[in-house]
Formats: sequence, structure tokens, C-alpha cells
Amino acid sequence: MRNFSILYIVSVFFIQFSYIHHAKAQTLGLGQWDEMLPYRNALSVTASPNKIYCATLLSMYSIDKNDNSLERYTKINGLSDIETRVIAFDSIHNLLLICYQNSNIDIMQNGAVINISDIQRKSITGDKTIYSIFIYGDFAYLSCGFGIVVVDLLKHEIKDTYYIGSTGNSLQVNSVTSDGNYLYAATISGILRGALNDPNLANYSDWHSYTPAEGIHTGNYIDASFFNGNVYAAKGDSVFELNDLGWIPFFVRPGSSIKKLESNTNSLLICQTGGGKAQVSILHTTGLIDSIASPQPYQAISDRGIVWIADLYAGLEKFPSNFLETIYPDGPWTSNVFDMAVNSSNHNVYIASGGYNPSFGFTFNATGFFTRVDGTWNHYDAFNTPGFIDTFDIVCTAINPQNNLVYFGSWWRGIAEFDDQKGITNQFDMSNSTLEGTNGDLARVKVAGIAFDVQGNMWCSNLGALDPISVRKKDGTWLRFKPPFPLIQQWITQISFDQFGHVWFILPRLGVMVYDPGNSLDDPNDDQYRLITVGAGSGNLQTSNVNCIATDQDGNIWVGTNEGVSIFYCPGDVFSESGCEGQQIVITAEDGYNGYLLGTENVKKIVVDGANRKWFATDNGLWLFSADGTQQLQHFTADNSPLFINFIDALSIDNSTGDIYIGTEKGLMVYRGDATLNPSGSCSPTIFPNPVRENYSGPIAISGVSNNAEVRITDIAGNLIFRTKANGGQIIWNGNNYRGQRAESGVYLVLISNEDGSISCIGKLLMMR
Repeated sequence: MRNFSILYIVSVFFIQFSYIHHAKAQTLGLGQWDEMLPYRNALSVTASPNKIYCATLLSMYSIDKNDNSLERYTKINGLSDIETRVIAFDSIHNLLLICYQNSNIDIMQNGAVINISDIQRKSITGDKTIYSIFIYGDFAYLSCGFGIVVVDLLKHEIKDTYYIGSTGNSLQVNSVTSDGNYLYAATISGILRGALNDPNLANYSDWHSYTPAEGIHTGNYIDASFFNGNVYAAKGDSVFELNDLGWIPFFVRPGSSIKKLESNTNSLLICQTGGGKAQVSILHTTGLIDSIASPQPYQAISDRGIVWIADLYAGLEKFPSNFLETIYPDGPWTSNVFDMAVNSSNHNVYIASGGYNPSFGFTFNATGFFTRVDGTWNHYDAFNTPGFIDTFDIVCTAINPQNNLVYFGSWWRGIAEFDDQKGITNQFDMSNSTLEGTNGDLARVKVAGIAFDVQGNMWCSNLGALDPISVRKKDGTWLRFKPPFPLIQQWITQISFDQFGHVWFILPRLGVMVYDPGNSLDDPNDDQYRLITVGAGSGNLQTSNVNCIATDQDGNIWVGTNEGVSIFYCPGDVFSESGCEGQQIVITAEDGYNGYLLGTENVKKIVVDGANRKWFATDNGLWLFSADGTQQLQHFTADNSPLFINFIDALSIDNSTGDIYIGTEKGLMVYRGDATLNPSGSCSPTIFPNPVRENYSGPIAISGVSNNAEVRITDIAGNLIFRTKANGGQIIWNGNNYRGQRAESGVYLVLISNEDGSISCIGKLLMMR
């Protein structure tokens, strides 16, 4: 008997390096999508002749073996789904098999993606998870929660399904392997064997279940593999070998939990996790055992003498000989996006990754916040940032437009001040500000909203505090306020401002509160408060379940609820005797019936773009409506676009580029919109693409023009080709003349006019046909 234990392992000492690939800034075309995902949570790895492929919790990427370049794969560039689980490359048919968490399947072959959604769509009671892939000949054997599914790799279709439970019932199969004569299935109840050439393997009675009399006990066997002429099976902390004498113990590492076996001609790789035992053991045909320490190894392969490890915490690790290198594309620390802010002046992105439960309680999310500064992602939390202690559930963020300092509100310790170059420069809580502890939990300071007014004062929603409104004035002094009417447990969240100096607050499950600080913040005697709730005469909200608020370029206030949108067109009258009542916009749906704007949707975030159009984040995707809200311009869902999921939690915009940042629990996405905002009002046109080459037929964007300018495009002789009005600070031209024909080759002038008709600036465009 060969019993390999930890005492026989020859340790390999190495130095670990991390290589995070910082991709060059991608220039998105109009209507194009991009993703900003975490790639350091690796689950599966496989090798093709030219690339190493790595599957992560959300997506997949590859490393070119020759030049080390990285390529990302998501729904945006052709995959059918998100959340990859396991992958395998078939060198015979030159294809990559991709299985997702939801049991969907893609085959990537010759630049095309073929989807097989049978398992995903099939109504099966119980577990449909695909746990592993074994490729043999022209077939892939998928180990599933209910049995084994056979995929024909030539026809790209499901060939058969084996239910191998003791009565033909479902049985979770974790892995399949073969010695050339039999298929071996590692299941949650033991090891089963079926003849490879048996045409009736769909009959459960044709499968033999090994018994203790044959040297192996029942139990949950996590994996099986064929190596050096024998079959190996893993359970718990042990590996068993099937040879001519039957099953015998082969390898044990007490206290570990074996995740995966992987074999090649010369070695068997054993991934182990648990209790300080995480490592990859490499068993050579010579009997020597090497080890590579890894935080949480899920799969390891050996390719051309290099060991590649898919690690859940570290990403993809490369071990050539005596050092470990971690390689993955740059991205945020996790996929959680609860709130975010984008700086339109420098394109930096800031993400609050925490959250709270429906009753505004803690989730104890310790991942902190993420920043993308100058194109590079960084992560700040209590574990890697000195002084940033006792900070959980970062739930909101805002940028001070006067100095670009960024502020993050937490559900535990108030507010953190962040500088792009210096990091965290200050923290505000009850010890150095007017922020207060939560009623019933005075040691915890909950900040649910932060916003800056035009004077540079920072307004804070101190949820659950006795005085739930705090203001840090531009001079650094603090004030706090308490409305004269009761709130539901002092719940107060998002903040917005109107052009009259009023401050609008979301009051969850109650409505909206408007506060007028009067002529001086320091004088409470001239303050006014107004509560807006449900019903005519009380504000006319359609529901008290309000989620979000935004002020548009016309000064109107848009309030998002779980029953659509209310608009306040008269914020200047909110404190008058007549007041200001909310209104719902009536629109005509595609079926011809009238209804209220998003009246059946849960509107969670509202963003106003450079053309004053409204973007709405809902539980049913992303919507774009005209400036007045009467015309639906776009509706993106997970079914009709690359959008990962329909449940959108956060929304922000880079008004200088038109990029819409879309935050979900499955990651951050970006969509290039066609409207920008030119805050300076100057005219300095940028044309993309320019020149417009023969093979390009998409839209042409001209940005940097005066806001809402009149734009004419003429040929060099002055003949009018196209005329339009800018969407904010940008116009879109399809490259056609008024007759719908593609413009001829040549130089074209872009004449940009002010509202009085005078020429503001001129641009030039080269068309090539």
C-alpha cells in the first residue's frame, strides 16, 4: 500500500509576485458597452495550444502563452451568459466548453459561440448545477446535480442523459473520468462504474456501485481522475487508488479538504483547502511530491512544465519553477455596487460596495470602497488601510466639485474623506462633527446620503439620529438640524437641491421632505420644512415608497418610487400657500394604451444626461426617456442587450463622455450614450472617428460643441449635407446626406452655431469611400 501523507511532501520555496494587467483606456463607440469586473476570483483553468483560459465567478479571460496578453470574455463580446463555473478545452476539436452557474452552456469554436441551453431551460426538480467536465473522444461528459449529461461535440447538441441513482433517480455526480474501458462517476454517495462501450448507460442498472468489500466506502467523492494507469478518487482529506488489487488508500493530508484532482502524463495535481491547509500537491510518477501554497486553490493544471492554479482569492497563478506569479485583468475588488460617483472632469470612478437590509440594518460588509483613478483600480478597507478601522457597509459617495475630494458614507462609522493621491485624509463621526449615533445604537453612525450644494457645503443624511440632518460648511464647521415633524425612525436617505436653494430629502416609507435654510445656515429662525406625502393637497405622491430623487436642467424635481415617477414642476412654490404638487406623466405604450411613466416599475435611481434626458435604473432593466419624459428612447434588459441582469442598484454618468455607469450585484457596466454636457460652454469639437474609413458604417460623434448648439455639415464648397441640434454638448451624424445616401469621399466642414446663429467654431472631417 502506498500512503502518501504530508510528512512525505517535499516543499517548494518560492517568492510570489502579482501582475495585474492594466488595459489601455478603451475608446467606446456610440452605443457600445464595456464592463469593469473583478477577475481575481478564479474557479477553473484549462489550456489550449496557444492560450490559458481562466473562469472566474462572473466571467472569463485568457492569457496568450507567447506574449502574455490578456483577453476578457463576457456577454459584451459574444458569451451567452454570466457567472462561469467550469471550463474545458478540447484540443481534438479545437473548442472551448463553457458551463455557467445557471447550467447554461457555450461552445467557443473558430471565433463563434454556440449556445446549448437545454439543461438551463429544462424543468428539473432539484439541483441542475454542472460540477465538472470530462472530455473523451467526440463527447463531453458533464457531471450534474441530477446525473450525467453527454454532449456531442461534433453536432453541438445533447446526446444523452444518465440518471444513475439506485432506482434510476437523480444523483449528484461531482466528476467523471475514464480508463479507456469504463466511465467512473464520483458521486455524493460513492463511486460508480459503467462500461464505456455500453450502448445502454442510460439504464441505471448498467452501472456498478463500489462497496466497502471492494476497498472503498460510500460518501461524498468530490473528484475522480485517471493517472499513470490507475483511477483515483478524492473524498474529504484523502485520495484512493483503484489498481489490480481494488481500491486502496493513496494520499491523505489530515485537516485538508480536497477540491480537485487533475492529471497529465507525468503528474497528479491535488488542490486542497481548509484550516491552514490550502495548497496544491503535485504527485510525480517518480513518487516525489512537491507542494505550492495557494490561498484557496480550486483547480490546477500543468502545461509545458508550468503549473497554473485557479484560486478563488488570488486569481490565476502561474508557477514556472521557483516563484509564483498572479495574473489577472485589473478591476474592482468585488462585484458589489451599492452607490457610485463619477468625476466628469477626470473620468475617475468611486464605488461604495456595502449595503443595508430592507429595515436599514447592517449587512457587515467589510469590503470598503473602490476607486478607479487614472485608469487603475484600488481598494480601501479596514484591513489594508491604516486608520480606516471599524468601518463596515460603505453605502454612499459624493464628490466635492470644488476640490475633487471624495466622501464615503458608512453604516458604522460616519464619513471617510478621500484624496486621489493621499488616500483617506479624514474621518468624521460623533467625535469631530455633528453626526450622531443611531437611536438605540449610539456607538454607530449611519450616513445614508451625501451631497454638495452650489456653495460647497456638504449635506449629510444621518439616518436614525435624533437630529438627522448635518451640514459641513465650506469653512469646515458643522451644523445639524431636526425637522419639526416626526419621521419614521428618523429614516432619511438621498439628497438633491433645486435652483431656489431648497434641499430635498428622501424619507423612506414616508415621502419627501423639503428644507429651506433661509438666508443663513447659522440662523434656525428663518428655516422652513415641508413634508410631501401621498394624496392631493399633501404633495400628491402616488406612493410613500420613494427610492430616489434628481433635479434636471430645467429645475424640475424627479422622484422615483416603486410605482413609477412623480415630477415637481414648481419647486419654487413648495413653501407657498398653494404648494407644489407632484405629477405623473401619461404616456402611450406600444400597445396603444395610456399609462403613467414607468407606473409599474420600481425606479431605484435617476440620472439626467447632457441633453436633459432621463435615465432610470429599475428592477426591469435600464430605461432612457426624452427630456420631458413622454417618449421612450431605450429600454435595455438582460435579454435584449449585454446587460448582465435586470436588477440595477446604482447609476451614474460621465457627462464629458456620455458614458452611463450601471451598477449591479453582478458587476459594473458602462454604456456610451450619445449626449454629453459642456460645462464651460466653449466650443472645441472632437470628431470620432476621424478620418471615417471605407469599412466604417457606424455613427459619427462630434463632441465638445456648445450645449444644444445648431450644427451644420457642409462639403468644402459650402453645400449643406446635414443639419441637426446637439444633444447637450454632442451631435451624432450617421454619415448620410439628406437623400439617405452615404456622403462621398472628401473633406467636410462642421459649422457649430450659437443660439443667435453666429458661428461658434468650425471642425473638419475626412470621409473615405
